[in-house]
Amino acid sequence: MTPTPASDAAETARCFLALLPDTASRSVLSTLRESHAGATTANPRGLRWVDAPSLHLTLRFLGDTTNTQIEYLKHMLPTLARELPGISSRRCAIWPNRARPRVLVLELDAPDALHALAQASEALAYKCGYEPDPRDFKAHLTLARLRPGCALASPGVPSVQLAFDTLALMASNLQTTGARYTILASVTLPAPA
Repeated sequence: MTPTPASDAAETARCFLALLPDTASRSVLSTLRESHAGATTANPRGLRWVDAPSLHLTLRFLGDTTNTQIEYLKHMLPTLARELPGISSRRCAIWPNRARPRVLVLELDAPDALHALAQASEALAYKCGYEPDPRDFKAHLTLARLRPGCALASPGVPSVQLAFDTLALMASNLQTTGARYTILASVTLPAPA
């Protein structure tokens, strides 16, 4: 890839590639959130729920992304669109661990089609000039952000089936109230047969 012009490099956005749940799945996730919130003792101090419109499954975090890279990713996004089956939940978990809680996540089973999409996203990121991601792909949705010392009841094991109908290039704007996400480009995934 050719070097990015200095003027373009100065204008960057914090980006990632993600799957967005369909309307029915957002409803399921809202119900899951409400049931979990009801099971906790009051509202644990230091817990901030992710707004329903912000729920997503990150395929590849990109980080600082130039305007040139954004335009390339927008152009290439349709090449990633593929049919995905319904995806089952495995469990709710606290990451990285209960001693150092940072996020409450819904871990998902990752069918072969989802792994293939994550690998294709990784390949596209590499073509766009990003270093290979050293972390393994872990299919999950972040449900809440936790501050140090947040006392949270055991998350439990929900059994839900989710569908994702949109693939998006998104920008994350970090604010004191939490991250705000903007969809820069999106494509509709083919409906499962």
